[in-house]
Amino acid sequence: MPRRLGLLLTGIVLGAGGVLFLQTNYGPQRLTVEQSEQLHTELNATNLELQQLYSQLEDTTQQRDANKTLHDKLISDLAQAEHKIDDLNKKLALFQEAMPPDPRGGLISVRSASFNKLPRQLHYQALIMRDNAHDPLFQGALELSIEGRYGDGRVETLTSQPIAITVNRYDRAEGNVPLPDGFQPRNAVIKVFDTTQKQQAMRIYNLQGLNTAAQR
Repeated sequence: MPRRLGLLLTGIVLGAGGVLFLQTNYGPQRLTVEQSEQLHTELNATNLELQQLYSQLEDTTQQRDANKTLHDKLISDLAQAEHKIDDLNKKLALFQEAMPPDPRGGLISVRSASFNKLPRQLHYQALIMRDNAHDPLFQGALELSIEGRYGDGRVETLTSQPIAITVNRYDRAEGNVPLPDGFQPRNAVIKVFDTTQKQQAMRIYNLQGLNTAAQR
């Protein structure tokens, strides 16, 4: 063998041995099969957790957008409701002015009433209003008396059970008064009492000629 070739081969062998020595003692350690599989498992779990976090972030973003849309809608609905309430208050003020006043006056007044004669009973509705809306809330009761006559000329007055009323600006009372056979209503008297049984308002309505309905 030529001397140069021998030296070359010897150098290659020594170089390869040196590289192997450096890798074994000073280079990065090679992973075993078990370590490699464990690393792949941890990597897959991390990727799955990352995907879940991205999905949660997307859901949270959508929920945030939906909440903002709902919030904006509620604000709009509230503004519309306040506008309607303001409009209704204005109409109510006009309604109060248009109702005929109680001739007797007073802080509480019977502003209107309607009567409807049904078989063996008289149905009534009464509108009670407070003239000054800044006064304290009125609580009391409404009582209806029906004066009438029988066919034989006998006169009798029927009194209904008191109906509790609470008047802020107005309240509507409604009820039925049983009528005996042959009893023809002639007059109706509506009285309003406070909680101390003191009369605060009264109004008389003529019911003569009442057939199916009467309104004053």
